[in-house]
Amino acid sequence: MADRVPPGSHPTAFGSPFVHPTSDTDKEPDPEPDPNSNRHPWLPGTETYIVQVAKDQIYRVPPPENAYLVERYRNQVTKRTKRSPVLICLGWLCVSLLVLVVLFSIVSVIFFITVRPGEPQFTVDQVHVKNSTAVSPEYDFIMSLRNPSKSMSYSYEKDGAAFLSYNGVNIAIGQTPELEQDSKSTSKIEFVMHGLKIVVPKHIAKALKGSNDDVELELELEIRVSAKAWGLDINGMHITVNCDMTSLGLVKEPRIKTQSCKTRFRS
Repeated sequence: MADRVPPGSHPTAFGSPFVHPTSDTDKEPDPEPDPNSNRHPWLPGTETYIVQVAKDQIYRVPPPENAYLVERYRNQVTKRTKRSPVLICLGWLCVSLLVLVVLFSIVSVIFFITVRPGEPQFTVDQVHVKNSTAVSPEYDFIMSLRNPSKSMSYSYEKDGAAFLSYNGVNIAIGQTPELEQDSKSTSKIEFVMHGLKIVVPKHIAKALKGSNDDVELELELEIRVSAKAWGLDINGMHITVNCDMTSLGLVKEPRIKTQSCKTRFRS
């Protein structure tokens, strides 16, 4: 629908122009029509048309390629929806593992700070041979055990194996006693090793006769050990001790000249 509006007037809010009344004498003759009025409708003296179109009659038609894009996007969303349960499970699994690793690290740090576990330290105080003239002499050992742990106690089971050798040849065997040891404490153990019925090396035979010459010996201990910390018992551990030592004689007031003992745990 179109309304004709005289030139030089403006539409009102209701779509009709407001025109002042005039008399016939005041009217001027209409100017000749301008042949270019259709090309320049905004020039003065031209006619203006206002076209009103209802909103519900305005349509936007999307281009046909949009339908392809929408369908493609819909298929991608469907595929992602199908994979989402698996991805969610994997995500939760990764998060759970990460949380466990973090908790384990925190507990480990707290454990080592508060317990501060340490390997027991062994020291040979004395080795003395009794009845040296017998076929199977007895080697009497006295050792010191120090537990450096801050709050971990050790329990050494009885009948631990002990081997005494000289230049790689076993000359005596024995067993270690049972011992309970608290943290940050030093204890002593004493055990007897029985000489093997073998022809002992000449240097050992000379020491058994009373010589105070240096005697180089190797002592090896294998003991089953359990530990306790935070009220928890840790079982199934074994401890191996290797001592290289030099003794001044074996019979008449023997004395340990040098020694080096190494301790290690094994399962």
